[in-house]
Amino acid sequence: MKVNEIMSFPVITEDEDASVSIILKHMEQSRIGSVVITKEDKPIGIIVDHDIAAKVIMKDRSPDEVKAKEIMSAPLITVGSDASVEEASGLLARKGIRRLPVADGDTLVGIVSIRNILTEEPVQVRRYIP
Repeated sequence: MKVNEIMSFPVITEDEDASVSIILKHMEQSRIGSVVITKEDKPIGIIVDHDIAAKVIMKDRSPDEVKAKEIMSAPLITVGSDASVEEASGLLARKGIRRLPVADGDTLVGIVSIRNILTEEPVQVRRYIP
């Protein structure tokens, strides 16, 4: 089975200068646990819910004042859409991560999570823009 058969799509992205409060709002509205961070529309990092808890909330920082680039995990680890699920699983395990953006070249086409792998089901993400 290939990653493109089980990945969630589309990938929700935010610019590196977006505030954490905006990212939290979009994560809640879209019911997702991660956002890929971009610079000049190129993916450069990722923020997951744990990053916000550990690097903002637990440190008593204001989500309105913290920028994505301050707390994102980088460089971004990706997998190709034609990679096998076994390859993606191995990468997740080796890197100790739960979500893996899927890219064809510089283009993000989806994201695969442990949930996708366990259920072997894709999820179509709804993006809510105010």
